[in-house]
Amino acid sequence: MTYVPWFLPYQPPSAFRSEPACADARLACRLLDRMLRDPLLRHEHICIEVQNRVVVLEGVTSSVEVRAHAHECAWDTPGVHDVNNRLHASQR
Repeated sequence: MTYVPWFLPYQPPSAFRSEPACADARLACRLLDRMLRDPLLRHEHICIEVQNRVVVLEGVTSSVEVRAHAHECAWDTPGVHDVNNRLHASQR
């Protein structure tokens, strides 16, 4: 299982700059990179897990629309086989 906490508001740590050895880790890094570049998602608190090409998104988003956008972003990432969206929109 690959687990990537969403604590990276601007740049991934230097460990992500080289190619990870595991296919799930590469997939998680690809999705993380996409989310970091997305203006709607870059400041959200989302954790990404990948196991056997299945992405699990967990955390709290600022709105239902952002939750749906994160789900779409995960599905649009090449190599993703399935998405389990456990994100919750905040109740502001």
